[in-house]
Amino acid sequence: MTNRSPRWSLDLGFRDKIKTLTSKTSFSEHGLKGDLKKGKLSYDRGRTRAVAKRDAADGVPISEAVTADQWSEREQLIAEQADDVRRGLGTWFRASSTEVRNYVHRCTPREMTSDFLCEAIKAEQNEIRQYEDEDFESAEAEYDNTVVELDTFRQTHQSGIGKRTPDIKKNVEQAIAVLLFVLILEGCFNALLFKDAQSSGLLGGMLIAFGVSAVNVTCGVVVGFFGLRYLHHPDTPFKVLGSVVAGAFTLFGLFVNFFVAHFRDAVEHELLMRQEAGSLAGFSMFDIAPGAVISSMFPNIFGLDTLIALGLLFIGLVVFAVAVYEGYDRISDRYPGYGRVWRKERIAYEKRQAVGEGLRKDLAEYFSNCRHWLETQQARHTEARREIEKAMNDLEMKREQALAVASRCADQERGLKIAYRQAHRRMRNNLREKLGEQAAIPAYFDEIVTPDVPVFEYDEERALAGASIKTLTDNIAALAHARKWLEQNIQDVQREINSKKPRTSRSGDRRGTPEARDERRAG
Repeated sequence: MTNRSPRWSLDLGFRDKIKTLTSKTSFSEHGLKGDLKKGKLSYDRGRTRAVAKRDAADGVPISEAVTADQWSEREQLIAEQADDVRRGLGTWFRASSTEVRNYVHRCTPREMTSDFLCEAIKAEQNEIRQYEDEDFESAEAEYDNTVVELDTFRQTHQSGIGKRTPDIKKNVEQAIAVLLFVLILEGCFNALLFKDAQSSGLLGGMLIAFGVSAVNVTCGVVVGFFGLRYLHHPDTPFKVLGSVVAGAFTLFGLFVNFFVAHFRDAVEHELLMRQEAGSLAGFSMFDIAPGAVISSMFPNIFGLDTLIALGLLFIGLVVFAVAVYEGYDRISDRYPGYGRVWRKERIAYEKRQAVGEGLRKDLAEYFSNCRHWLETQQARHTEARREIEKAMNDLEMKREQALAVASRCADQERGLKIAYRQAHRRMRNNLREKLGEQAAIPAYFDEIVTPDVPVFEYDEERALAGASIKTLTDNIAALAHARKWLEQNIQDVQREINSKKPRTSRSGDRRGTPEARDERRAG
């Protein structure tokens, strides 16, 4: 069976492979050991004749001994042992018959019809489709809402966006990673340039450098994301706000970078002055007043004297420009709000497509499980029918074996009795003068009692096996019909699902589909 069998099949057919009947009943369990299981009694003819002669010499039995209860001791012992053999054969055969009956019961499945199988398959199929259809309807409704929202946005801002499509930014994490990288890069570079300007060395320089770098990157992102992007907004107030934000933070970012460069220039001048004076004790870069640095920046803001200050200014402006670009073009669409509604519609569209693909996948898996179950059950039903026939053949062989042993035992019992009586007769004739009146031949010698051989019938097992084979044959026919119907049903369901073609994305606009984007990239 598969790991996920159809739910309707849990109480039908065979769950495990059919095993051959292995008999666990032996002759020894029923008192038949040694030669007895071959029908050979433990008495031989020579000793039987010797006992008969002694009995005849003693005048035993009397002439009125005409019943089996009045037989001689030797004959009764022979008959008792033969009866034990026949009883052992009877119990052994009944035990074997019980094993066969139990095996037939195990191999007899629940009766199935093709109509029942088809209805069961269709019921679970409809249940799967019902759940999937509900999910599809929910996804369809969500997609319709996003299409309406997108169309409303496009109609509202048609004058601003025109026919352009938004540049969907799916890799926001990549933009954030780039910003973090340039922040760390600028921080490390600034730390190397600040480490000689303070007593705490590289560690202190890193603390200052990373603080300045964070302010620089943040200003650049704000300029790009909240400033330049809003210049594309169709509403004038938002354009004005974007212009103000872009201008203010651009000036602030430039001021920060020039201030840091001039501050590092002032620190370098102070270091040179102290070296010429011959004392650097107690020097700290924080002793330099920011106001003095700001006043020294004007009127010539580009008046930097050291290469270290120029390096700080260059790396700061480059990082600021990268942050502006990432905020403007990499984090989201340049047109504020357009990318959000576009992504929302895109996600709803892909979700609806995924639900449709999920329905096809679930039905394909379900039909595959049904097909595998039907094929497996056909094979196991055929195997069960064959094994039942083999079990009945084995029971027939056991019956023949029991009959052969019983017949052999009966023949030997009769032969021993005849040997006893003939020896007894001859001995009496020889002793006629000695025995006198007792020499007359007893009446019981006039008839030799032939033992009855058991029949060992198994009509009940034969009838049970016949009914089981009929059930298996009918089930095989029902499984074959259901298998044929299943293939036709699969084709019908596939045609029905394919007939429900989903609408294209964006109310028939193909520009937003993944295929169209791939074509644009290739172009």
